[in-house]
Amino acid sequence: MDDACVDIVVATYNAGPWLDVFLNSLLTQDFERWRVIIRDDCSTDGTGRTLEEWKSRLADRFCILPDSGTRNVGVTVNFSILLSAAETQWVMMADQDDIWLPAKISKTLHAMQEAENTLGSSTPIAICTDAEVMDTTGQSVAPSYWRWNRMKLDRVSDVHRVAMESVALGCTMMVNRALLQLALPIDERAPYHDWWLAMVSAAFGRLIPLNETTIRYRRHGGNVTADPYSSSAMGAVRRILQSPRAPRLRLQRLIGEMAIQSRAFTERYRDSLRESDATALDSLAHLPSLGPVERRLALFQHDLWFSSPIKNLGLLALL
Repeated sequence: MDDACVDIVVATYNAGPWLDVFLNSLLTQDFERWRVIIRDDCSTDGTGRTLEEWKSRLADRFCILPDSGTRNVGVTVNFSILLSAAETQWVMMADQDDIWLPAKISKTLHAMQEAENTLGSSTPIAICTDAEVMDTTGQSVAPSYWRWNRMKLDRVSDVHRVAMESVALGCTMMVNRALLQLALPIDERAPYHDWWLAMVSAAFGRLIPLNETTIRYRRHGGNVTADPYSSSAMGAVRRILQSPRAPRLRLQRLIGEMAIQSRAFTERYRDSLRESDATALDSLAHLPSLGPVERRLALFQHDLWFSSPIKNLGLLALL
């Protein structure tokens, strides 16, 4: 689409119950120079038919990429394929089941243009925003995803801190061409595409949180990330009492994901990283293989902390 200003990439899988609601929310945007690039990952429901209906409706504003036809590639690879197909200077990512608020594109684009005017368009930049959290029925769970997760926005300038905890939800992000040129293809080992992009922007450019709520972010059984234990102290205690082993198992999984991503990241970018960042990421990559005392020492030596004291107490207790 020649006059598109922003490409919006959408990875779908069994999106039947949600896709119409999400796509209709794009039509409410106060900014209209966008194009959707969408790729289905071999859905087994009616997603394919829904995509064809929207293609008929939106014509050249709706581009469907072919799937593999044989197997699922997973969300990270799917988004890597989609981002590689995007052509505009600025690209947004979207989940199939969210609702975009009417000024999402315009507010994010304004922040991106201000950042590029200051830093230069050759600087890798990612803008991310806050989100209202809703459940599968559309009922509000939390007005702020960041507060729900006890995240602080002042920890986005150091890549080792972003490797521990990223404030950037992919469905709230806009990235520029410079970031895509540096970050793609996303390593297939990376647990999450948005986390990878956030690390690249923090290491080599700027990750900028915009303190605006721009979407209603749906949480349900299909989400690949889990609800936070730290959203409320009583809720955390209740969930621990219900399943005492669950917090440790969950932390082990998270540390494993951090380690895999940090290892993949340093393998690709070691020669470009600051020595202190490379050392911290190496330590994080080896954390699962260390003994209990060594793991805790590594946290202090390399500043490998979450932004919430409650989370860090749990980290020290369960690591």
